[in-house]
Amino acid sequence: MAASRAAGPITGICRVFAASVLGVHLVMVPGAMAQGQPGFARECAAKEITTITLIEDHGEAAILPSERLHDAAETQLRARSVCYAGRVDEALALYDSILALGPITTAKR
Repeated sequence: MAASRAAGPITGICRVFAASVLGVHLVMVPGAMAQGQPGFARECAAKEITTITLIEDHGEAAILPSERLHDAAETQLRARSVCYAGRVDEALALYDSILALGPITTAKR
């Protein structure tokens, strides 16, 4: 029970982060399209969803230091910006660096 309480604040932070990601995305896409800039590539969108989920899962599991999750979130923001700039390969490499955190594995008891 104590573990779930400890994961609570991190979970809340991850949920706020995910909501802000969606908000930023909804604001930036129409602006970029109106200015004739490249949009958000499908490959980036797929990696964006995967990395959001991974960061949230790690936050809920509370097995990584918060600094590492913060770094992953900052890398995700950088990857999103790079993708909007049309540098999709560079953005995908950034997303892949986040995915290197690895999946959450739970031991059966």
